[in-house]
Amino acid sequence: MHRISFALAVVCLTFLAAAAQTQQTGPVATSVPAASYSQADCSGFIAESALPRDLVVTGGEDNTFHSPVRQFVVGDTIFISHHNDTDVAAAGDYSVVRPANELFLTTHYAGERSGIRKSGKPYENVGRVKVIPLNPGAVVGEVDSSSGDVSLRHAKAAGLIAKITFSCGAIVPGDILVPFQPAPIPEYTVSKPLDPFEPLSRTKLHGRITASRNNAGFLGAEKIIYLNLGEKAGVKPGQRFRIYKTLPPHSTGLLTEEPVPPETVGEAVVLSVRSKSSTAMVTSSYREISAGDYVEAE
Repeated sequence: MHRISFALAVVCLTFLAAAAQTQQTGPVATSVPAASYSQADCSGFIAESALPRDLVVTGGEDNTFHSPVRQFVVGDTIFISHHNDTDVAAAGDYSVVRPANELFLTTHYAGERSGIRKSGKPYENVGRVKVIPLNPGAVVGEVDSSSGDVSLRHAKAAGLIAKITFSCGAIVPGDILVPFQPAPIPEYTVSKPLDPFEPLSRTKLHGRITASRNNAGFLGAEKIIYLNLGEKAGVKPGQRFRIYKTLPPHSTGLLTEEPVPPETVGEAVVLSVRSKSSTAMVTSSYREISAGDYVEAE
């Protein structure tokens, strides 16, 4: 009985000591990933210029009539065409991308199209494939379009076939392959909401949300945005930005008006950086965020 009482006393003292230590040091800051791997791999980007079309999806299995609208998903095998004698690494991983033309279909603020073009050429991530090298002695068949006869020849290079290992959406003929470059997902420290009307700083870096993934009109937490700030501006993965709106002045009379302070509406963390742009994840939103809103480095 005495032993049980002593053990309970030790546990209580340990608990009280831990509670006192927490009160002295305050709550422990929690760092969390800014995005999941699937979110990061499907985030899209704005390249400084158009990507070369050296490796292009031409078709795939179960596509007898070579339909240009045939869609391929995880587990399917696709065929790749080579241009400019591109050397494809045996069993290499490649990202599948395509131009994000939907960003130009609907505008959400004045000058949006020109703002995107100033940052570069937008692309969406479609998926990832693993090249299956053909045996150097493999024989492939070619059909003569006029006679219909089949001629056999040795495959010139590996990499004509690839297996889809991950997809953000359906892969279609015409999609582009680029070498897959794995990148660590940055973390950020969870903090309390910012003051919505905290004055902005003239000494900090300022930019704009030029567009959002899939051209969404209004955004919230866990949505992808593209900033017009990149490596040339000193932006790095993991950098945090506050998102704010500039509001029109209030009318106070017939010919008078009162200026309104900018309103902070959320925060974002940069996932990846290009020369003149960066891709970021909205980590918190206090009200709707939209393309055209502004950002300030924290």
